[in-house]
Amino acid sequence: MEEHALLEDFVVGNRDLEHLERLLNEFNIFEALGAVRQEMRHSDFLAFLLDPYQNHGLSDAFLKRFLKRVLFGVSSQEVTPIDIDVADLSSAFVRREWRNVDILIRDTRARLLCIVENKLTAGEHSDQLRRYRETVTQQFPGYRHIFVFLTPEGDAPSDEGYVPFSYREIAELVEAVHEAHASTLGADVRTLLIHYTMMMRRYIVSDSEIAELCRKLYREHRQALDLIYEHRPDLQYDLSELLKQLVEEAPPAAGLVLDHSTKVSIRFAAEDWDRFPPQLTGEGNWVPSNRILVFEFDNRADNLSLKLIIGPGPQPVRKGIHQAFKEQLELFNVASGATYTKFKTVYKKTLLTSRDYEEGDWESLEKKVQQRWQQFLERDLPQIMQVVCEITWDKLTAS
Repeated sequence: MEEHALLEDFVVGNRDLEHLERLLNEFNIFEALGAVRQEMRHSDFLAFLLDPYQNHGLSDAFLKRFLKRVLFGVSSQEVTPIDIDVADLSSAFVRREWRNVDILIRDTRARLLCIVENKLTAGEHSDQLRRYRETVTQQFPGYRHIFVFLTPEGDAPSDEGYVPFSYREIAELVEAVHEAHASTLGADVRTLLIHYTMMMRRYIVSDSEIAELCRKLYREHRQALDLIYEHRPDLQYDLSELLKQLVEEAPPAAGLVLDHSTKVSIRFAAEDWDRFPPQLTGEGNWVPSNRILVFEFDNRADNLSLKLIIGPGPQPVRKGIHQAFKEQLELFNVASGATYTKFKTVYKKTLLTSRDYEEGDWESLEKKVQQRWQQFLERDLPQIMQVVCEITWDKLTAS
């Protein structure tokens, strides 16, 4: 009853909650496209605004504002805001994902080159800032270089050659260029700029009205919100339910049946395998069914894979199964090695990578899983079934 009262107090007559809901219910094209937390979509849109050749009608106006703001107060750079102000950058060339660099801006006439490394959610890794800077410097000698590290809060980069820049500053630049060019921009472009700044101030900029409302609601209703958070659906759970559904709805010809599962490990097997004697001689401390050969979805927070695992059981049986898969390493390339370990993976298929999680919303992740599952059913599963069917089970049992 106490928990029920907490929730009632949170939802009944809560003007701050009603105001927050009104703000979030305003239509926004970037929200509709699921681009709020997609780093690649932000980089795409920024590259669009920075590119003088795009059809936004701004020419190099946004590019020059951006570079002047980046260089303001930075004395160590090879180029100054004044240099940018007097330059004609209307022929600048903008590229996405050049050698993994998020945004590359090159103007041959001004001998100017800028790269923008965008980190909306994920942090730096593998010393990438230094590597990108060295690659660009070597590939474009004789250019004046500008290196920008873009994050929601303008975090300090690991490489001192970069200038930190924040999404708050991006929002201010977009608003400024919209105000300055409103009379000459098309209505569709004006709408796009307004929606982009609105989206950033809703979700990314920490001093936004929405962010302040959220902090206020949490201070005043912490117990209720903690209770809601404790019982929230999470991505791993949603994926685990989807994976179970895919197994259950597989074509009858596949003959797949679910085995013991958790949120992280969703297991299943081929029903036909249960007629082989060794399938009843496994060790029940892995799966209650005592199956030795079991498929397992490894459902991690940032990656998802499908494996075929030889579990605990009589070593002669395990070695015989392993040998059958080792003989076809072109498909079962993880089947090399020995079977001394308790669990031996003989097949592995990646369904989702960390990049998929960073760039995708639930709908895109669901679609990718469904597509890759269908590929498994059509291509790999028949080959796996063939290998298992050709195993001489009686000989393994006798040994």
